Amino acid sequence: MDTDLISKKEVLELTGISYGQLYRWKRKSIIPEDWFIKKSSFTGQETFFPREKMLARIEKVKELKDTHSLDELSDFFSPNPTKVEITLDSLRLQKILHSETISFCTPLLKNVKSIEFPEILNMFIVEKVRTRLISAKDQIALFQFLHESFSVFDNPSYELRGLRKNDTVIWILLPLHSNPFIDRTAETIMKLDLLQMFEDLKITLTSEINY
Repeated sequence: MDTDLISKKEVLELTGISYGQLYRWKRKSIIPEDWFIKKSSFTGQETFFPREKMLARIEKVKELKDTHSLDELSDFFSPNPTKVEITLDSLRLQKILHSETISFCTPLLKNVKSIEFPEILNMFIVEKVRTRLISAKDQIALFQFLHESFSVFDNPSYELRGLRKNDTVIWILLPLHSNPFIDRTAETIMKLDLLQMFEDLKITLTSEINY
């Protein structure tokens, strides 16, 4: 069996949730429909899920379900971006981003008085990159690339990859779960699931700021 997949039986055993909970969460789109993968087996047909994403999602839902309704959780995990506007001071106070990230990205923002969700997400992405010893020049190039090429309001389901060849870093966006052909002499230095980052940020904003 593909080690990147986990069976429905294993999910229920490992997480302690019930069959009923699993399918209620599916109906509410808390667990995406396309995560339910049907595969043939010796018993007929079984349901599998992407292992890491499924276990992480269930852990997050279990963490939130006692303080939030199913409808709120459905909104948290919805692929529709939140309409958020926030000031730099609020970002600092709520500690949504590290102060170093805010200081680094502030000169790149077009409007520092009111920052909208896509720009907060771009800053959130740059923050992840900043932990990987990638140069400031390449971080700036990434922020500008995301601003110009990544529209979270259209579709957040992309993977971001950073490729280094010689001394040059190139940023590319790929549809999730695609298998691109990439020059073997280029080193992959970064892979980020932007849909997962979108969901993480949306939950953080909704939970911490109560938008």
